[in-house]
Amino acid sequence: MIKIHYHSECSFFAGCENMLANFLNSDVMMQSNSLSFSYVNSVLYTEGFKQRVHTKAPVYPVNFLDLADYNKLPKWLPLFGRRKLMAGLRFFFNIPLFIYKVFILFRLFKIINPDILHINNGGYPAASSALAAAIASKLAGVPKVLMVVNNMAVGYQHYSRWADYPIDRIVVLCVDVFITGSKAAGARLKKVLNLPAHKLQTIHNGITLRYPTSTANQTRERFGLSDFKGVVFGVVALLIPRKGHQVLLDAVLKLVNNKKLMGIKFKVLIEGDGPLRQTLVDFVNINNLTHWVHFVGIETNIVDFMSAFDVLVLPSIQDEDLPNVVLEAMGLGKPVIASRLAGTPEQVLDGETGLLIEPRNVEQLAIAILKFINNADMKTFMERATLARFNENFTSKIALNNYNNLYKKLIEDVKW
Repeated sequence: MIKIHYHSECSFFAGCENMLANFLNSDVMMQSNSLSFSYVNSVLYTEGFKQRVHTKAPVYPVNFLDLADYNKLPKWLPLFGRRKLMAGLRFFFNIPLFIYKVFILFRLFKIINPDILHINNGGYPAASSALAAAIASKLAGVPKVLMVVNNMAVGYQHYSRWADYPIDRIVVLCVDVFITGSKAAGARLKKVLNLPAHKLQTIHNGITLRYPTSTANQTRERFGLSDFKGVVFGVVALLIPRKGHQVLLDAVLKLVNNKKLMGIKFKVLIEGDGPLRQTLVDFVNINNLTHWVHFVGIETNIVDFMSAFDVLVLPSIQDEDLPNVVLEAMGLGKPVIASRLAGTPEQVLDGETGLLIEPRNVEQLAIAILKFINNADMKTFMERATLARFNENFTSKIALNNYNNLYKKLIEDVKW
């Protein structure tokens, strides 16, 4: 039985934590391995973790002083002052705090004594405790260390990354293998960290489909669409700039202004919340798009929402890798319109399971939407092809099996 310890740091239980839920919720993983988990403690992360993960494995929340969020400073200080003060604190205390994190995690790993440390990451540069975990693990004598990078690595072109270089080189020495969810992210990470081929592997993430709590017809009725005969497009994403909602709204406006598209033949349902919500709502109101675009807020069960639309749209403009929302749509047999970014071409086969567009390209997005509106046969064909591709490549069972094989190989290398 292999002792595997997982460590993660994220401000909330985001999409990059999805595979952690797969590992810790898996009866097969629990029966064949001894699992444990540590994470940097926060209210948001803990709430999300408890909602998504139900495990008997030991869990270790660790507490560190956070010098990233200036909003935690006294509110009587002006905003400019809070930002400057936090920047100054980071300048003077980053290195001592990093050493402190290494020490705390070193002690934890000595107690747990795992065979493998599996570090989970959103992107690279990694979260501070993820880097500290890599170093602490080697000091603690952990035989094998792997680090998962779930986004496109950032290079050293900007001065803000120059000071990271020495730590990055130490981390590369400490980590036995880096894992990326897409080949595109792997190629970027290899270039940024100058990794030898044997230190890099791509394992596509997989998902366990969540159960609906209502039927598609019930959800459509809730949105006032029970009698709607057109095509319903859905968006599931935080309302933040990089998700490209504005590109989508520009494409909708272009379609509505096209006099050849008579009547209301499509609807766009936008799920989620975020800092851009009011700006996007104002755009819809000013341009009289309320007949076509609806903001539905945050859905408690995203599967209910996704089952109610026909096609997923993900018009992101940057910072994607292998989006879980695309996998969830595929698992429900939903075709996908997505920006050609990072790993999305490894998920969506253009013209077979969906349509790929260039990021920020309003014209291409409008044409893609129009194709689904005017071609019911294409949508039906893609629904079947999408579900088949998901079952063949992106289930949690497939991903867990790939990771289990990697764990066994790493341990065999130690024994050899």
